[in-house]
Amino acid sequence: MFNPTVFAHRGASGICFENTMKAFEKAIDQGADGIELDVQLTEDGVPIVIHDPELSRLAGIRRSISFMTSAEMAEIRVGRKCRRIFFGHHIPTLIEVVTFCEKHSLALNVELKETVSDRPELIKLIIDIVSVVDDVHISSFDYRLLELVKEENERMETAYLIRKKSVDWTNLKQYSSADGFHFHKRLLKEPYLTNLIQSEKKIRVYGMQGTEAITFNPPSYIDGWITDFPDRFNK
Repeated sequence: MFNPTVFAHRGASGICFENTMKAFEKAIDQGADGIELDVQLTEDGVPIVIHDPELSRLAGIRRSISFMTSAEMAEIRVGRKCRRIFFGHHIPTLIEVVTFCEKHSLALNVELKETVSDRPELIKLIIDIVSVVDDVHISSFDYRLLELVKEENERMETAYLIRKKSVDWTNLKQYSSADGFHFHKRLLKEPYLTNLIQSEKKIRVYGMQGTEAITFNPPSYIDGWITDFPDRFNK
């Protein structure tokens, strides 16, 4: 049976706190082929692994990451509200997680977030960091960032995160700076699916729970699943 690559979304975030080393370690335990993570930039230009551009939800602090230095971020602990004071997790740097992926031969899906859109001149730094991983691609909802990635390194694989109203579905091939499309499982239906297949780009689907019928006999046009629960997918 054909098996798409299974990416642990923000690590094994179904049971561990998202984008932490514990979540990435658990992804290995659960048999993930790779991990998906989010990258934001600190005030001094250090790429760190965290989803939100500010710290309210993750650390209970009303501060924006773009106005904090990497030294300040190293002191922050994230986690569930009732546990973060005593059992909080540090926020990994991108270099830390890339080294982890290289050591364990994990594929890597790097999503560029809002603070990268604000400082696109640092894309080269991010590319240089992630290029040591054999199987790596860069994704974003900001198509302009993918264009800049290709300008910097045309061999770096890219993926465009798309929504129902964010693209011209009748002409997906026009997004030439995207080697693939990532989208929520809600779009795994017509009229979207035929257009996606005809685009001849890699297709990866997020929001997967591992209980969907399509995961038990996946079609060959699916390149990867992005899931909080990598252990639920048959290998």
